Amino acid sequence: MAVLAIHDLSCYSKSSLTVVIPVLEALSVETAVLPTAILSTQTDGFDDLYIEDKHAAMKEIMKHFKSLHLSFDGVYSGFLGSADEIETVIDAISSFPGLAFVDPVMGDNGKLYQTVDDDLCASMIHLVKKADIITPNFTEAMILTDMNDGYKPQNQRAIKDQITVLRSLGPERGVITGIPLQAGGLGNAAWDGDEIRLFQYEDEEVSYPGSGDLFASLLFGLVVKGDSFFGSVAHATSIATIAVAEAKRTGREKRRGILLAPVMNEIRRRML
Repeated sequence: MAVLAIHDLSCYSKSSLTVVIPVLEALSVETAVLPTAILSTQTDGFDDLYIEDKHAAMKEIMKHFKSLHLSFDGVYSGFLGSADEIETVIDAISSFPGLAFVDPVMGDNGKLYQTVDDDLCASMIHLVKKADIITPNFTEAMILTDMNDGYKPQNQRAIKDQITVLRSLGPERGVITGIPLQAGGLGNAAWDGDEIRLFQYEDEEVSYPGSGDLFASLLFGLVVKGDSFFGSVAHATSIATIAVAEAKRTGREKRRGILLAPVMNEIRRRML
């Protein structure tokens, strides 16, 4: 089992590839990478960070991969350095048939990430249309559906309406993560065709960078191995929730990103 992960590399703090690679490898999914950008740190909590778009390198790496006649069981994309990189990600999805999994990273808590611009948001819909599975958070789902009525608690009808629009873009399966619920707490709303299930969890009232990467990597790894979709969502939700709760319990500084040790322990306990 081998996959291609198309994400950025943040040199300090746990997010993107420093989460994606260890989680997938812990699930026994061999992971090749196509770096989209190099950042000195992740974007939340740091000012004046260094970022280098790797679009030119991505194209050259893809050219070499094709010459080697490589194949992958899935392609998994996340944070992109610019809108220009979307064409290269679509090329990877076309060149390496398998599970096309897109985490449309753009923002959180009702705001865009500091390195994301309007061009990237407008172009992301073209990548989403190529995906088999997508995992936007609540903010990203509002951007993709143009259903932005404010970052406020949602009822079941509003969630269903948002999923209907996302499905119309193409992906037959997906999850909207981190939805604030009118009933209290947070929820991950997953759909597989016409079936929708809501996975509720406690709001820890703190958000660690990399927690979305953690959830998406767990889900991607489990599904690409052949586990059931909703069962994989349940496992990913549970393990990601444990990681956030444990990071909060230990007083981990938010900008250092998610804590991975409890994740590895849960993967060993449940799945290996």
